[in-house]
Amino acid sequence: MTTSIRRARNDDVDFLVELGLHEDVEPFLGAVSAKDREAVAAEVERSQREPHDFGRFVIEVDGERAGAMGFELANRRSRVAHLERLAVHPSFRGRRIADEAARALQRHLVVDLGYHRLQLEIYGFNERAIRHAERAGFVREGVRRRAYWRHGAWTDGVLFGLVADELDVSPEIRLLHDHVMAHNEAVRTGEWDDFGTWFAEDAELVFDGVPFGPFRGGAEVEAAYRDHPPDDEVLTFDVRAEAGLIVAHYGWRREPSVVAGRMLLTPAGGRIAKLVVTFEP
Repeated sequence: MTTSIRRARNDDVDFLVELGLHEDVEPFLGAVSAKDREAVAAEVERSQREPHDFGRFVIEVDGERAGAMGFELANRRSRVAHLERLAVHPSFRGRRIADEAARALQRHLVVDLGYHRLQLEIYGFNERAIRHAERAGFVREGVRRRAYWRHGAWTDGVLFGLVADELDVSPEIRLLHDHVMAHNEAVRTGEWDDFGTWFAEDAELVFDGVPFGPFRGGAEVEAAYRDHPPDDEVLTFDVRAEAGLIVAHYGWRREPSVVAGRMLLTPAGGRIAKLVVTFEP
């Protein structure tokens, strides 16, 4: 049995609507969850348009639709995502499909999209989902007491969280995402002081596809960004380790579904030894 997740498509809308309205699923979803076809289709479209900030995913078992799950950006500066809408069709329950799907989504959000923290909230009466969250590695962090009116009574919201350090993610991949975070913070604030400290003393920064650079050494890199600051934030779409490099497809926040090129990062001693940024048509 193979469990996988993929981003929802337009032809998944009917399945998602049927799943969300199932009598053994709907009572455990949020009261304001999208349930009609128009609302679900709008979420699928947004997931395709804003893949870094919002997601609706289909869980498949051996290629057959078996469930759904999603996430939404909760805090851009601190790289926090809120997970939601996990639902497995009753005919597929009992096989720990949700656990495998949750781990796959965790890695996609942390490794590919660069989120630092994942969080979710579960109704206190949903004991099955609470057990699932614990099996999937989430840490119980607290309770919102009698926070929600559901099914004619007040119920608790049980809070869970997971941070990137608690997953088996390499320090080199975390370095890339922390560097992107520092870049984006500098774009927002205009403060480039100490940006060069992300680079080794003899590091090289190369822009492939634009007539700019190369730059060598942290001080020169920092001066280049200060004198010619970028005007947009970077998003990553997928990241992998490859022959000593960390390779990421990236884009710009102004066009959040468009891949602009690749970043090829060579790490050394916890800093960047070389960074090649390509600009591709």
